[in-house]
Amino acid sequence: MPCRFFNFLSFFWNVFLETIFPWHCCFCKKETQHYPLCQNCQESIIINHFFICPHCNKTIINLSENCCSRKESLDVLGYASSYQNPILKQVIHVFKYQRIVSLQKPLSNLMIKYLEKTKSILSLKQKDILLIPIPLHFKKQKQRNFNQSELLTKNIASYFNFPTDFNILIRIKNNPSQAKTQGFIKKKQNVKNIFEISKEKTHLIKNKWIILIDDVYTSGATMQEAAKVLKQNGAKKVIGLVLAKGVI
Repeated sequence: MPCRFFNFLSFFWNVFLETIFPWHCCFCKKETQHYPLCQNCQESIIINHFFICPHCNKTIINLSENCCSRKESLDVLGYASSYQNPILKQVIHVFKYQRIVSLQKPLSNLMIKYLEKTKSILSLKQKDILLIPIPLHFKKQKQRNFNQSELLTKNIASYFNFPTDFNILIRIKNNPSQAKTQGFIKKKQNVKNIFEISKEKTHLIKNKWIILIDDVYTSGATMQEAAKVLKQNGAKKVIGLVLAKGVI
């Protein structure tokens, strides 16, 4: 309990500091006004303009295409930029692990710009779309005090007026971090059966195009596991949307 209370105070102290004191860019260290990422560094992050098959990396123009992703639960993957970009890599790390919540704005803006560039999702009917973030286990969320994927989802949904729900997909196992798990096979085993769908909300995903949102896609094991559960419960198509794609 004391640890939880300390984390709670720490989170709001960070929010207070973000509001009162000027920021410095977390990459180039120049002073900034609204959040710790300057305009020059933002503009140095190259935005992609295509989706890919998560299985073979083939470029996908028409989201209705199956490609060889029919072998996977995740049908299509969209990523705003590359995790190899040192600026983006640093900003994501600061956002997640230093709890700098104001970074949600510039980071979600990258994903918004990406969607505006590709236009594919924007051509879908709103009634057919549902945005869902990759959930944290409730213990991990209490420790961190926020879920970075939820914050990104909120901003994207608000900007495009897309429907979203944070309580459909539930993480039922507090598995070890994927970043600390070595090798694709072990990563896949680490996330096996960690998700379930809320029984009261199963009807909300029937025949929907689910946009599954996370920060980074590396092995893809977590997103594939989430997509599998969504498909088993009636989702028509599952499209992954992340800030950055890395390599194992």
